[in-house]
Amino acid sequence: MAGRQRRFTMTLEASPHLPAGLLLPPELTASHMQIVLGSRSPRRRDLLSAAVGADRLICLPPASSDEAGFDGLRHDSDILDRLQQILETKHRDVLAQLPSQPWFDPHCPPVVVVADTTVVAGTQDGLREVCGQPDPSQHGADVRDWLTRLLAGKTHKVHTAVMASCGQQRTSQIVTTEVEFVPLNETQIDWYVKSGEPQGKAGGYAIQGLAAAFVHRVSGSLTTVIGLPLLETLQLIRIISQSR
Repeated sequence: MAGRQRRFTMTLEASPHLPAGLLLPPELTASHMQIVLGSRSPRRRDLLSAAVGADRLICLPPASSDEAGFDGLRHDSDILDRLQQILETKHRDVLAQLPSQPWFDPHCPPVVVVADTTVVAGTQDGLREVCGQPDPSQHGADVRDWLTRLLAGKTHKVHTAVMASCGQQRTSQIVTTEVEFVPLNETQIDWYVKSGEPQGKAGGYAIQGLAAAFVHRVSGSLTTVIGLPLLETLQLIRIISQSR
């Protein structure tokens, strides 16, 4: 990879050195409104916590891990429709849990944020293939296949769908980033698989981890690839807070 120029086009990123809540809309900064993140992802938690302040963030993952898959979907429109369906299912799951939470106040409902990420690569037949989270029982085989056939030396897309709601109001957006990997040999792929990092990651890689060594170019929001497009998420929170 020597001599290859790595270019990153980045949008607003969270920083642990920013004062808590600095990135929030003023109307939320001045209030005590809680923000519920409906996700199990520590990466989403860390990003949103750094932006809004850990004191106002509550993590409440969906109770069910069952969700529709992308099997048989080979066109962008179908994949994005399914991603939106998954997002709405997660949102309904988290909303259903709110009334049983000891901190929940129906007269001052929290802002609820949910997200889902998928990696989509082009195939030789001109169609699309989704690289989801590798199967735990065969994650090595999945990741090797994706890197060899779909990702190494090529450009793929990462879509993250985000929804924010408060009471009866809700708004959502799908944010897309393009990622180009450098060509990889079998030794590099084997090293990455054995690192254990691909497990539980959309597309079988973590751009904020060891897989950064494979990245030649990122076009769009880096936080979209990590799992939560921070700029757009904060914009959705602002829209929801202004509609209350």
